Parts: sequence; C-alpha cells; structure tokens
Amino acid sequence: MLYDVAIVGAGPAGATAAKLLSEKGIRALLLDKTTFPRDKPCGGGLQMRVLHRFKYLEENNLIDSYSTTFQIHTSSNTHHLDFYHTKPLQAMVLRKNFDEGLVDLATRNGAVLQCGNTVHDMTKQKEAMRLILSDGTMVESRLIIGADGTWSTIAKKIGMKQGCDHIGVSVYNEYPMNPETIRKLYGDERGVHIHLQPHGLVGYGWVFPKKVHVNIGVVEFRQAINPIMEKKNLQMNYAQYLQTLKKQNLIPHNLNVATTHGGAFPTCPMKRMTADRVLLCGDAGGLTNPMTGEGIFYAMCSGEMAANTAIKALENDTIDAQSLQGYQNRWNHEFYGDFTLMGRLSKRWGRNVDRLIEITCGDKKLIDIICQAIPKPGGVQKDKWKIIPRFLLASLKNRLKQ
Repeated sequence: MLYDVAIVGAGPAGATAAKLLSEKGIRALLLDKTTFPRDKPCGGGLQMRVLHRFKYLEENNLIDSYSTTFQIHTSSNTHHLDFYHTKPLQAMVLRKNFDEGLVDLATRNGAVLQCGNTVHDMTKQKEAMRLILSDGTMVESRLIIGADGTWSTIAKKIGMKQGCDHIGVSVYNEYPMNPETIRKLYGDERGVHIHLQPHGLVGYGWVFPKKVHVNIGVVEFRQAINPIMEKKNLQMNYAQYLQTLKKQNLIPHNLNVATTHGGAFPTCPMKRMTADRVLLCGDAGGLTNPMTGEGIFYAMCSGEMAANTAIKALENDTIDAQSLQGYQNRWNHEFYGDFTLMGRLSKRWGRNVDRLIEITCGDKKLIDIICQAIPKPGGVQKDKWKIIPRFLLASLKNRLKQ
C-alpha cells in the first residue's frame, strides 16, 4: 500500500501530526520502534500554553494534575523566588499515559499504527519515499515526517545531524507516592521546586509533584560547559540532589531510591528541517527549548505545522523541497526569535544565575508580571518585552543600592 504520509516516531510530535492528517482523510502511517504504553525520559511538566493551543488534551483527560505554586531556589539556597496564582502555573502528565493517549487519538481518527521496528534506511523513488525497516519490510509513502528523536535516522538521511556539544543530558526518576504524603510535602497546590545549579551542575534540578507520583531529576546543558572542565557525574549529582531535598524536607527521608533513567535532548535547531518529500519535527528537528529543555510544546506545535504543510502539499500535488519550505517559514515566523534569544542565554548557564534570582526577588512588580504571564495562552515568551525592561530597571536599582 502507498501511504500519503509516513510518520517515523509516535511521540508528541508524530502523534500530533498523525491526528491532524487522519482527521483530514489523509492515509497516514505512524511508526515507532517500541510498543505502547511506553515511558520516555521526561519530567512531565507542561506549560499552560500547551493546553491553550491543544484544548483536546484536557477534553480527553490526558492531564494528570496541576500546580499553582512554583519556587526557584538559588544554588546556595540563600534565596528563593516564589510564584503563586489562583490559576494553574503548570500542568503535569505521566508520559506513559500521555503518549499513549495521543497515539490513541490519532488511530481513532484512522491513522495506522505499526510498532516494534526501527527505520534502517530511506531511499527516494520516482513518486515516493521508501522506508526499509529493521525486519526487512518496506514501506512507501508520498511524504515522510521524521519525528524520531534526538538521534533521528530521518534527519541523518537528509544530511542533518545533531551535534553532541549542543545537547542537554538528564537523569530522573518518577516515584509513586500516596496522596496524603504529597499533600503534606507540597500542599494542595502541589508546589513545584526548581534548584539552580545544584552541587555545581551547569543546569538545574526539579521536583514535579503529581497525583500519586513525584518526578525528580537533574539536567546538564552541555553547550554551556567549558570544554576544559571536567564533566559532572550525573548519577552522583542526582544522589547529592536527593540528599539536599531530604534536608529541605521536600521528599520523604525514607524514600527508596530506585534505578534512575536518563536521556538526551537537542539544544539547537537543525539548520534545515525540510528536503524533497521530508519534514523534521520535534527533537528530530532540534526543536527543544535550549534554556529549559521543554520539548512537548514545541514538538506538538511542529507536528501541527508539519501536518498542515503536508495537507496543502498533497492537495496541490507539489511535495518538493521548495513547496515544503513553508513549514520552516511558519516555524521561523512563530519561534525563531525566541529560540535565538534562548540559545544565547543557554550558553550562559552557570554564570551569575543566582544573581539574576536575587535581583528578581527584590522587585515585586517584576514577579507579578512574570506570574501573570505564565498562565496566559502565550506564556512568558509572549510577555518577554514587558519582563526584560522591568528586569533591567530592577538590576539598575539593585546596583544603586550597593
């Protein structure tokens, strides 16, 4: 069978694209190397703008819980920045349930799901692209969407490759916890905690309380590390971080430390996300926030944009690189400015981060502007031109006091 679109990778990017395509009657094939349900390396925290843009997430009960308070701690733990709101500041998901739910939405609308094989090769035919799977079978499709993660095979086949010096690396675990313990430790608000540069790490640690789980992890941003510096042992740093959390009474003292999980994500977009009959989405396109590692929002947005581009290209029967360039143009129009700014800032992880928090703590209006922006459809990024001038003013006032 010749498919209209074959999507490699059934994570949030691929499943979003498959859902939209199948709703339009496009013959879509969704491929993934593992079977569902399956877990992914992730904290499971979603910014609220994800829910504003993709309203069907809440409508289909894919959200596990919400947090209405947020606390950011300096590395010295001498200052902490508090955000409180009557509205949720962050949504939480269990990736095993969330990803399976997204795939179910796609197949419910007619997308075909095939699991258990990796893509071994991709070749161009006269009127289609041919995928050769690890079991030797072949799939032909008029268009390919590569959503197969950081080390994407599809990206490599079109000459794109993620550099090892522009990645974030994380170690985490998700601990089952009874609701009463969660309420005692994090309140009814299920308060989120972020610790900047714990034990010298060029990155941060997180505590994400959910309904009956708490996700705890650390992340390091390789692009901000001086090459001559010795890389941190993340497993050791994670163990130290757990001890810090116990001292702060943020986790039970008798918490049983289970085997950790780890993963890597890109911190730099690919220079090119399109080729003849091929589009790259999510981590495969390097579309992860280089400052925080947030990936689900950008994955789903890129899947949406790729699907819309594919629908138009198929309708017009123009599936060459030039006609697909509209996908990258749409992405650049909406996100290029933010990614450029965050990319520059991400290289400064580890430099004066505590100082930035101290300055922000001293300006109540700045805190209010940020807090009011978080639940909005555009999030903090939309209000950055309110936040940046206010921060500069707060910084100036801070200097004059010294």
